[in-house]
Amino acid sequence: MMCGSAQRGFTLLELLIAIAIFALLGLATYRMLDSVLSADAVTREHERQLRELTRALSAFERDLRQVTVRPIRDAFGDAQPALHSDLADATALELSRAGWRNPLGQPRAEIQRVRWQLSGEQWQRRYWSVLDRAQDSTPQIQQALNGVESLSLRYLDKDGQWQPDWPPVGATGDGALTELPRAVELRLQHRRYGELRRLLRLPDLPAQKRNGAPTEDDEEVPQA
Repeated sequence: MMCGSAQRGFTLLELLIAIAIFALLGLATYRMLDSVLSADAVTREHERQLRELTRALSAFERDLRQVTVRPIRDAFGDAQPALHSDLADATALELSRAGWRNPLGQPRAEIQRVRWQLSGEQWQRRYWSVLDRAQDSTPQIQQALNGVESLSLRYLDKDGQWQPDWPPVGATGDGALTELPRAVELRLQHRRYGELRRLLRLPDLPAQKRNGAPTEDDEEVPQA
């Protein structure tokens, strides 16, 4: 009598159980991968915002450290201080800064007029290609930082007193055009990082008239 080992295949129930197990393993793997990718996306976005914040604060600090006592004339021909705030916009600061690099040798000055201001939740840096502006002069706009909920500035005068505006109220004459604060304090409320504060000391520059810098007593010279 011959005897052999009995062989049989998987039953339908066993196949269904195996398929269900593999499906659950696949779903768990997918969810784990999706979680890892989501965490990576959050990390990348955090790094991007942090780089943007660092670049914006560095650019603002660089402009202040390179400030120069060069008043300008605005589009209406009125003399404007080398550095001044804006009574109509407490978030705005406009100044003349040196060190505008010119690697292409373009016909322009190496002093740049810049303006920082908050527009909505965007902290903007604006700059002009000329110092003394014509009525058709328009600034280039750089979006420095997004997510800024509020921003305030104040200015330390030579007597060690904080001023909400610059030049201080009551300042007159050429000194008001060229005098710089000793320091500027920036307070910035960011949607992600909360309140940030920077106290920036300005360089000690003589408040005197520079060659080519307008004063209140200068007269308009007709162009030939």
